[in-house]
Amino acid sequence: MEIWSIELAKGIGRMFLHPVFYFSFILALSAGYLRVKRERRDFHVRVNHLTYEIRHLFVAGILAGLILSIISAGIGFILPKEIIIAIAAATIFLGVIGNARLLSPAYTIGIPLICLIAAIYFEINIPYIDYSSIIAKPQFYMEVAVILAVMLFAEGMLIYKNGLMDLSPKLRTSRRGLTVGAYQTKRLWFVPVLFFLPAGPITAPFEWWPVFAWGNGEYAPILLPFLIGFQIQIQSVLPKVAVQQMGKNVSMLGILTLILAACGLWLPTILPIVAIGFAILGRAWISHRHRVREGNTPYYFTPRNNGVMILGIIPDSPADKMELKTGEVIAACNGKPVKNKQELYEALLMNRAYCKLDVLDENKEIRFVQRALYEGDHHELGLLFVEQRSAPQARDVG
Repeated sequence: MEIWSIELAKGIGRMFLHPVFYFSFILALSAGYLRVKRERRDFHVRVNHLTYEIRHLFVAGILAGLILSIISAGIGFILPKEIIIAIAAATIFLGVIGNARLLSPAYTIGIPLICLIAAIYFEINIPYIDYSSIIAKPQFYMEVAVILAVMLFAEGMLIYKNGLMDLSPKLRTSRRGLTVGAYQTKRLWFVPVLFFLPAGPITAPFEWWPVFAWGNGEYAPILLPFLIGFQIQIQSVLPKVAVQQMGKNVSMLGILTLILAACGLWLPTILPIVAIGFAILGRAWISHRHRVREGNTPYYFTPRNNGVMILGIIPDSPADKMELKTGEVIAACNGKPVKNKQELYEALLMNRAYCKLDVLDENKEIRFVQRALYEGDHHELGLLFVEQRSAPQARDVG
């Protein structure tokens, strides 16, 4: 127990030496900077603070990492340092060129594995990569395919449960030159998972552990940081519908990949490689299908004749406290029907101390919301919406 405790402490410490740990902060901060810059350009006000992405980087990811670490420790996933280096390099490279869009485990784990397999097959030497231990272990491909499948399933669950937390409204120009609203969700999760290196002072605590045997039976733990990213643009449906559907699709892809990888018990050098390729192509197909569907479906966030559609709500504003929701339509304000920003603003001036709204929800049912307006409140209401203009401009109606 003393040896395990010491080595686990060292394994946690190794995480702080990993470049992905620091790259996560840099990428989250840059994502926040670009988001604020775009929101100020579109709406002349930021929706969330610059550090919003950093504040949401760890909570859900660490919880997912704890669950995955329990699974990993129970099975005894062993990763050689060559694979760890390859995954880290792929994560940083894909994060730089694609930001959160390419930080799916299908890419950050799958692509370096495919490159490594191709290098071994074609006998291509890669600096700092030793193929000998990998070639000597027949079950290597199945083990890494299982790890990829589990991480892919975790990505799907994170998208489903937390993908809506970093929504950001934006404006874009339609094919007809009109201004329409859209949402961009960009989410980063820092997921630390416990793995084992095939060299160290720890010996197997059970006869069956690890499930995937490696080397001489001596191991060292390492808390390996993974950076999972998710980024899509939504313009044809409410964000909740698109994000949760994406989460379900990615989770199902992880399950199918796991089944293919597990079948590697019968074909250990073929089916796991097929599973890795299936994960990469499947994840790319899910993203492609979303883009095609968004491109072929009418825009949802457009000016309406029956009222003013809410595109965004500034946190802690009166509109937020009135529990107004994205996609709802304000049909009347203080008893006066409104169809655009100007009419809404004039109706608000009728009573600067009180606001009563007639709101059509997503089911087209009317509901009434009302609230007193105080001098210390956020400026005006805190609503963002699309104006009927040919140039991408919108303002906070307050």
